[in-house]
Amino acid sequence: MEFRVLGPVECYADDGVRLSLGPPKQRAVLALLLAQPGRVLSVDRLISVLWDDSPPKTALKNLQVYVYQLRKIVGSRLLSRAPGYLMSIDPAELDLTRFTELLEAARRERTPRGYREALALWRGPALADLAASGLLRGVVAQLEELRLAARVECADAELDLGRHVEIVADLNEWVREHPLNERLREQQMVALHRAGRPAEALAAYQECRRVLTDELGVEPGESLRRLQAEILRAKPVGAAAIRQLPPDVVTFAGRGRELNLIKAQPRQDRVAVCVITGQAGIGKSALAVRAAHEIAARFPDGQLYADLSDGASDRILSQFLRALGERPGDEEALRYRSLTASRRLLVVLDNVATAGQVTRLLPTGPGSAVLITSRRPLTSLHGASYVKLGALQLEDAYRLLEGVAGEVADAAELVRWCGGLPLALRIAGARLAARPQWTAPLLAARLADEARRLDELRLGDVAVRSAFEVSYAELGSPDVARVFRLIGLLDGPDFSVAAARALTDVPDVEDLLAELADAHLVEEPVPGRFALHDLLRLFARERCRASESAEERSLALERLHKHYLEALADNPADLWLAEERDNLIAAAQQASPADAIAFAAGLSWYFRRRSEVADWAALNTLALEAARSLGDLRAEALALKELGAACERGFKFGEAQRHWTAALALARALHDRQLEAVTLNNLGITHWRRRDLPAALTSLEASLTLREELDDSQGAAYVRTNLGLVHAALGDLPAALVCYEETLTTLRACGDRSGELHALANMADAHRQLGSLDRALELAEEALRLARSVGDRQIEAGVLLDRGIVHELAGRGEQARASYAEAVQLSRRIGFRWGEAEASRKLAELGPVSKSDPR
Repeated sequence: MEFRVLGPVECYADDGVRLSLGPPKQRAVLALLLAQPGRVLSVDRLISVLWDDSPPKTALKNLQVYVYQLRKIVGSRLLSRAPGYLMSIDPAELDLTRFTELLEAARRERTPRGYREALALWRGPALADLAASGLLRGVVAQLEELRLAARVECADAELDLGRHVEIVADLNEWVREHPLNERLREQQMVALHRAGRPAEALAAYQECRRVLTDELGVEPGESLRRLQAEILRAKPVGAAAIRQLPPDVVTFAGRGRELNLIKAQPRQDRVAVCVITGQAGIGKSALAVRAAHEIAARFPDGQLYADLSDGASDRILSQFLRALGERPGDEEALRYRSLTASRRLLVVLDNVATAGQVTRLLPTGPGSAVLITSRRPLTSLHGASYVKLGALQLEDAYRLLEGVAGEVADAAELVRWCGGLPLALRIAGARLAARPQWTAPLLAARLADEARRLDELRLGDVAVRSAFEVSYAELGSPDVARVFRLIGLLDGPDFSVAAARALTDVPDVEDLLAELADAHLVEEPVPGRFALHDLLRLFARERCRASESAEERSLALERLHKHYLEALADNPADLWLAEERDNLIAAAQQASPADAIAFAAGLSWYFRRRSEVADWAALNTLALEAARSLGDLRAEALALKELGAACERGFKFGEAQRHWTAALALARALHDRQLEAVTLNNLGITHWRRRDLPAALTSLEASLTLREELDDSQGAAYVRTNLGLVHAALGDLPAALVCYEETLTTLRACGDRSGELHALANMADAHRQLGSLDRALELAEEALRLARSVGDRQIEAGVLLDRGIVHELAGRGEQARASYAEAVQLSRRIGFRWGEAEASRKLAELGPVSKSDPR
């Protein structure tokens, strides 16, 4: 079907037959719903508009009859949705929707042809038949405002191209329809004067003045009066009327800091040039247009605008000359400089690819300003300032989405998948607005599938993928493009130059990464480390799958994993591990089963020392699955051993016991007495944790026997530490201290600082329980220094708690409070929930700071 509201309200069947829509109020119901397609209009709103807020008692019944009759005509397109009704139609079925789409396209292109195509859809005044009946006056006024805006912008585009003669007839007609609109009258005067008809231009002014004084009792505005004066002085006109900026961005969010930077740029002593850079879809053009509108008043001679996406700077120069009242011809650059030397202009140059495109378009008049948007930094523009855009903050992303779609519930996941990219958020918002039956979670679920995410972020001709393709197509060489494709294989949050070199097998990859950073296809948040926006990663991965074979992709990842595993084998510094931590986890998840096992073996000690239980367990769960897929019993046993340790450290003692019991069975099946001893010791710990002390003694003594048979003094010392814990739990503290002291002596001789730390912490606890507070404090301080030295943060938190208890028992409330507070902060930081809860409880028991206990 086809619906028309840009003129009389009409409806046509698929075969082209015009359908009868019934009496005026019934047609008005349809027109109201068509004026806001896809939006629910409440029953109260419909009744209020139809009867001018004075409805009869039968209004609801009448409305229901109108809807019933309309459904016979339009079918299921007219839907009941609480609290009213909506029209759900294809955009191509409604002339209003086609008009708004064509108008938006014309605004992007700034071409008269686009505006003409949009205006051609109008068949007369909006809702002409209803307006004649006095119905829907407000809706008619809104639609006519749209038409008037399109006419004004069309005239601007025609005048910018020097089509003064061609536009005169249209402007004469439009002025007759809108006699009070001073902007149209100003355009009419400019067109007449430039067409060599100054007398008619002055007559148009007088006609405008007469209408304004007769109708409104006011004189023409300053702009019209100034234009009249210029014509009277026979001065070339047009400069005062240059207003080429696109309409301000309706939906805009965030960028407050960047806006302030741009607004601070214009200076009186020179031309200020500001370059807005960032990746495709990041909102450069929107920011430039918003900033231009906010500072436009500072430039009394007007604003010039050009989109250089096609690279045709010569065409733009000619266009600017026409706008300034000059005919294009020879030496255009020189004449442009001369024309702009005495003017204060704002020039906006959008989608610039190279500095060479803009050098001839820069005005020369002091006090003028230029805003440039580019995906590249354009560093050769001397004296320019630069504003680099990144992803929107979360709150601003929500605001942008709702600015497009209206109020959106449960949008957290949808915003996350859009990655703070304004283009993606605008498309998502527009899709929700176009489909009222959709919810944010539904669209988020569609975006969650990375294989289709870029397909979903598309609306008509606007697509995230298309924006990225422009940047990708502009890359300078096949080698740079290949590097971009391969880094799309990475799942980690960022990557180093060394990792990129291994992945791509390109020795000078740093130079190619610099080119990608210049193109804003990668970011360099800190020197030497690079990152991809999540949506760009998906795009790069698509291009990689299309260009590189499965074998090439597999080899690239194998090279990367080999690089990481070799680095882990070299006992890397904590700084490197902290930088690469998430990348190593991501690599383990992508790796072959054998490499996944190697990653778990190489990282478990790091997570153990830092008590990062969740990642420690997840990595060894991965290793366990890999080992079972390979049938590798030893690797399976080792993964179970580490899984048990992670669970024990995370206070999941039942799970720890289950994993260690399975590991013990495998150790015995493998006849690995060393692993059997380790696992028996671990099981002893879980029995002690669960207060099954006889079982704990049995397991630990069995482990100690094996250790002694294997002549493993260091391992035996660890078992004695745990036996000391069991003796302490049984109330035999002297026996526990004997175990701890033997352990400490052995481990110090071995240089085992981690084992020494556990022995010191246990000795401090035993002396505290025995009442030897000074010795307990001395040992706690020694353990604290060692814990900080080796980086075991959970033990550190536990010792801080124990030190606080010692201070409290000794009556030193201030020191106890400080130690508990430090334990709370550290436990919270590392996710040590028991430590945080216990230290918080002890703090609360101390009560508020008293006057006798100053802090």
